[in-house]
Amino acid sequence: MPVEELMSRDQRSEIEECVQFLQEAVRCDTVSKVGDEHVLARMLAARMEQEGISCTIHTLDDKRANLIARVSSGRPGPCVVLSGHMDTVPVGSVAWQHGPFDAVIEDGKMYGRGTVDMKSGLVALMYALIRFARRPRDSWSGELILAATSTEETGAEGAKAMVANQQLPEFDALIIAEPTDTRLVIAHKGALWTRVCSCGKASHSSMPEMGINAINKLFPFYAGLSEVDISSDPHELLSPPTMAVTLINGGKQANVIPDRCEITLDMRTLPDQNHSSLMGQMRALAGRVSAADKDTNLEFETLLDVPAVSTDPGSDLVSIARQALLSAGASSDDARPRGAQYFTDASVLQALGKNIIVLGPGDPKLAHQVNEHVHVNDYIAVIDIYDEILKKYMA
Repeated sequence: MPVEELMSRDQRSEIEECVQFLQEAVRCDTVSKVGDEHVLARMLAARMEQEGISCTIHTLDDKRANLIARVSSGRPGPCVVLSGHMDTVPVGSVAWQHGPFDAVIEDGKMYGRGTVDMKSGLVALMYALIRFARRPRDSWSGELILAATSTEETGAEGAKAMVANQQLPEFDALIIAEPTDTRLVIAHKGALWTRVCSCGKASHSSMPEMGINAINKLFPFYAGLSEVDISSDPHELLSPPTMAVTLINGGKQANVIPDRCEITLDMRTLPDQNHSSLMGQMRALAGRVSAADKDTNLEFETLLDVPAVSTDPGSDLVSIARQALLSAGASSDDARPRGAQYFTDASVLQALGKNIIVLGPGDPKLAHQVNEHVHVNDYIAVIDIYDEILKKYMA
C-alpha cells in the first residue's frame, strides 16, 4: 500500500480522535465553581498518561483543580508553557439550538458551552504536547509544560494558585490558547474591579430623619468619579483605559431607609498603569466626600486586580508564531501582532516570564454566548500551528 495512503489514513484517525475528545471535554460540566473540573482534569491526564506524559492534579477544593503535565527532552533548552483554563461561564437561561453540553456537530461547527472559551484551545494544546511526547528526544530541546487552570472565569484563581504554590517554573515562552480567531495577540488589558460600599442607618421611610440614607451618601462619590484620572500614555496595540460602573445595589424595600448601598467599578488598564495609584485616587475621593459630610462612611473591597500584558513585538516567539500563521495560509493582516481588550491567565502567569502570546481557535465574540460554537476545521488547524511554533522554538 502506498505510503501516502497510509499517512492519509493515520491523519484521518488522528483528526477523528481529536474531534471526539473535544466532544467529550465539552460534555463535562465545568461551569466555574458549580461544575466539576476534576472530571475534565482526570480525562486530560488519562489521555496524556497513555503517552507516558507525567501529569499532576493539584486540588483546590472538591470541584476545582489545576493540572500540570510535563514532557522533557532531557537536553538543555527553553521551558515553554502551554496554558488554558478548564472552567466555563454558566449556560444562561435562554434556550440553545442544541444542548449546551451535547457537543453536537452541525455544518462543520461544534456547539456547546466552552467550545470557544476555551476547551477547543485547551484540547488543541494537549494534542500539540502529545505530538512532542512521541518525537525522538534528540529532535528537540528543553521542556514543554501544559498548565490547565481552574476558575479563570471568576478571577484567574487557578493561575494564582499555580504561581503562589510554585506549581510552575519560570518559563522562556508562554502560549495561552484563549479564542482569538486564530489571530496573534501579544498584548491585552489588565483589570481592576472594586466594590465601594456606603454604610448608613436604617429607619422607617416615614421618619427619614431617624436614619442615614446609604444611597444618598454614595451619590457624591459616584458623581466625583470623573475626578479619577485613568489616562495613560497610548499603547500601540491597545485602546485607551476605561472605567465603568457595572453594578449598583441598595435598599431592601420601599418603606425602609437603606442602611447599605454599593457600586462595583470595572477598570481596564494599560501596561504602564499602576493599580495602587488608581486605588489611591479613589480612596482620596472617598476621603474628600467623607470630610464634607460626617455621616458618610465608605468602605472599599478589591474584587480583582490583574495587570495588563505586553510582549515585545520583535521577540523570537512572536516572529515564529507569525511565520507559522503565514505558512498555514493566514493573511498578513490575520498574522500581524494585535491587542485584546479582555484579560487572560497571562496577567497572573507573567510573574514567571514575559514572552507571551495569546493564540487560539474560535471567534471571541461567540464566547459566553447562547449557541457558542467552534468551527471544527479551525480547531484541527490550530494543532498544526502550535506544532509548527514549538518545533521552531524548541529546535
